[in-house]
Amino acid sequence: MNQHNTAPAASIPHAYWDTLPREKREKAARQALKRRDVDTLVELTMHNLLAYGRGGAHTSVHTMRAYSTGVRAYLAYALPLGWKRLTEHDTDLTIGYIRTLERQGVKPGTINARRSAARALYRALRWAGVLHADPFSDTPRAQDREDRWVKREAYSRADVDALLVLADPDETRFLLLGAHGALRMAELISLEWKDINFEKRTMTVIGKGRKTATVHLSSPLVTALEQVPAPERVGTVLPWQNPKTIRLVLRALCHRAGVQYTKRQVHGLRHAAATMLLDQCGDIYVVARHLRHSSVGTTETYAKLNNRRLTDALATWDDAADSAAD
Repeated sequence: MNQHNTAPAASIPHAYWDTLPREKREKAARQALKRRDVDTLVELTMHNLLAYGRGGAHTSVHTMRAYSTGVRAYLAYALPLGWKRLTEHDTDLTIGYIRTLERQGVKPGTINARRSAARALYRALRWAGVLHADPFSDTPRAQDREDRWVKREAYSRADVDALLVLADPDETRFLLLGAHGALRMAELISLEWKDINFEKRTMTVIGKGRKTATVHLSSPLVTALEQVPAPERVGTVLPWQNPKTIRLVLRALCHRAGVQYTKRQVHGLRHAAATMLLDQCGDIYVVARHLRHSSVGTTETYAKLNNRRLTDALATWDDAADSAAD
């Protein structure tokens, strides 16, 4: 195989794509496919995502990283099967990719995330003029047959307390921002001290879709934040900027505390916030507001009903009916 045709000297930076006329864009994209130049194809996708994606220029680094990983995964599967197939409405290729991931035991949520990234690649190729259809539009999403109530477990109140006992000040802020503030991974990383309003006991969070929201702080969270001297409250609230590092921090804490990490991970802290708040106030609408959900249906997948509450409610059903009749 000709070495020149398998690896280019350098990829085309995504900011450069706007300077190319349509015919040169198409030529550059085709050459990248032919040479299996994955870096250039990723740059093309990232440019298109920033220009035409829902988040536009404000698309988060977390999203960009996830899409980049997904595009590379799809190209690793598709390019060895023939670069020309990516220029056609080849549903055998796209469905084959989904079924391959299923056979490998990849979870439906991850498969659908990979599908979204691959669709972004095809959108970019259409913008470049390489093809005019999206084969993934005729490729079904992976079906999640797991009960949504058990898909991701929440840390219990006892689990959170056990972790806090062993946590240092930085880890304490992290745990409480997740388990009380209900922040997502990207929100944990990007939260800055200027976003904290100690007087109002709130923080300003930029969430999914670049939506800005005001989140109220619990008393333990306020206390943990106030322990940082005012002159040091500069930049990001947490010292870690890499999601992998944050996962390692929580995994290590769980190991030391004897708390289950599997099927919970970092997002399990957000589930814990929902579950504990529902247990405390009994109002799922309050929980939905705290989690910044537009639909209570979404909140139901986070705020798992305490079985004890259900048992107690059913046990006193007749008593409640009798009281109403009186």
